[in-house]
Amino acid sequence: MKTAGIIVIGDEILKGQVADQNIAFLAPRLHNLGIKLQKVSIISDSVEEICKEVAEFSSKYDTVITTGGVGPTHDDVTYEGVAAAFGEKVVVSQEIVKFWSYFTQDPEGKNAATIKLTSIPKSAVVLYPDVPKTSVSKGQFPVVTMKNVIIFPGVPKFLQIIFNALEGSYFSSHGVVFYNKTIYLNASEQEITDVLNGAVEKFSPAVQFGSYPKYDNDYYRVLITLESESMVEVNKAHAFLVSQLHENWIANDGDLLGNAYKNTLKLLNSNKLNDFGPILEKSIQTVEKCFDDFKHDEIFISFNGGKDCTALLHLVHSVMLKKYGEKAYPSITGVYFRPQHAFKEIEDFIHLSAIRYNVNLITRDGPIKQSLHALVKEEGSNWKACLMGVRRNDPNCKNLNYMQETDEGWPRLVRVSPILDWTFQDVWTYLKELHVPYCPLYDRGYTSLGNALNTKPNPALEYVDEDGRICYKPAYMLREGGMERRGRMQEQEVTPQ
Repeated sequence: MKTAGIIVIGDEILKGQVADQNIAFLAPRLHNLGIKLQKVSIISDSVEEICKEVAEFSSKYDTVITTGGVGPTHDDVTYEGVAAAFGEKVVVSQEIVKFWSYFTQDPEGKNAATIKLTSIPKSAVVLYPDVPKTSVSKGQFPVVTMKNVIIFPGVPKFLQIIFNALEGSYFSSHGVVFYNKTIYLNASEQEITDVLNGAVEKFSPAVQFGSYPKYDNDYYRVLITLESESMVEVNKAHAFLVSQLHENWIANDGDLLGNAYKNTLKLLNSNKLNDFGPILEKSIQTVEKCFDDFKHDEIFISFNGGKDCTALLHLVHSVMLKKYGEKAYPSITGVYFRPQHAFKEIEDFIHLSAIRYNVNLITRDGPIKQSLHALVKEEGSNWKACLMGVRRNDPNCKNLNYMQETDEGWPRLVRVSPILDWTFQDVWTYLKELHVPYCPLYDRGYTSLGNALNTKPNPALEYVDEDGRICYKPAYMLREGGMERRGRMQEQEVTPQ
């Protein structure tokens, strides 16, 4: 595995006059590329300090990143410090003079600011990655490197632009993939120390463990993380650690599930819901009536991984916890009608949700009507009710009732639609207030999910970031619910969203 060190240079950082933002950007990006960040150092604008730190880092790590100290003023001495680390002096680079003349109006490189800006280590190599045009870039940006050291500006905007441009070449992925597991605990770090130490001793260094106390939520007290380059090892370590922990220490997904009904009632009784409060109460009553009228094995839930049926699944789980209790909690059947060209992210989320909510998942290819007829004959002869996550603004759902028999031509079932009167904003209020996990596509600007060919991020959430890249805000930031389906290029038969 490749290693890296970061040297942050700047008196203003050490004095607290400027808050560093670059470490928070670089650390996860390096990690995702399979480059292990070993050390971060923050030092002053001193040639001697820079020289010493760069020399040490360069001898220890495969890549050294410096940030800051490359401007035109007296305290910008990074180039001098890096040159000194390798026994060199700085010289004016005529190619950089030519580059900066576009902005400095000094093509001969005679004024002090230009000389300072373009004096780099004698044997340095200058990269010119293509970057978005900005007030200080005409589509390229000179980046000075020397041996295994790459010198970045300290301004976060420019650092990020340059890193993005170099990510596929200078900072290329090294084929390392990290596999992760998490465990949420309703126990203190003191209580779990011996068990955790035993797991570390057994599986380290193949698996790295982290323990993080949490004081700002109602769901868990400690988060344990496990990470490895081997999926097999991280799974073995996770299974071992769980087997050694007391059962009552473990909080399912941060106690989202074990206390789901209590937390739903807490939300219902809060002052956060306004008009949504009575609607949520009606939804709870509808689910309760469904489980009063039918046995749990006579009911299945249609689940396609979308936000609406995710909210419904969590609501159903909450009501089942109240009715059956956690110890006697039965499995419920879920049916996923797979469309053509399904998103991988959706299918991964569906299978994870089936584990999370103790769902007996059945997957069948669409079309829905034909598949459901075959499924009822094949596996669901006892089914009498189907829980659906439809809302009134979905196609052909305007005149539905909360509970009604299916239309002619469909298998004879009672169709139960508890969230029928929820708005787009209501769905996100429920998911966000109760911290319910949802499909990650929604954080990328998708607001209504079909398949990978007919669905794209919602253009109403589009924006251009500081680097000139087109990005999308997460779905829950869409303020106008009537624009929810703008990312759907065509309508076709779908299950609840």
